[in-house]
Amino acid sequence: MKGAYIWLSIAITFEVIGATFMKYTNGFSHWGPSLIVILSYGIAILFYIFLTKDHELGIINALWSGGGTVIIAVAGILLFQESTSLSKFLAIFLIVIGIVGINTKSRYREKGEETI
Repeated sequence: MKGAYIWLSIAITFEVIGATFMKYTNGFSHWGPSLIVILSYGIAILFYIFLTKDHELGIINALWSGGGTVIIAVAGILLFQESTSLSKFLAIFLIVIGIVGINTKSRYREKGEETI
């Protein structure tokens, strides 16, 4: 799964680039940013599809969407001076906790595995 984190990071990076440039497209009237959005999401989804081939869909999706959401929320605050509040920071923190939680190895053994 360690190699998957690299590919997942690339997918998340392109998702964040695409989402960030949406702000600059002006409803797809500016072609440069619009092209960046389309290409970025295309690349992100391509990596996402390849990742789901060999890994659990639930975990990959949670990491992809949750990680992207956290980064985009922080980028909105830093780049676009979007509103901040204690509840927004708490929600971002809870998403991070969820990402860590869903990615933590289970203590339960796989079916058919011997117990000690």
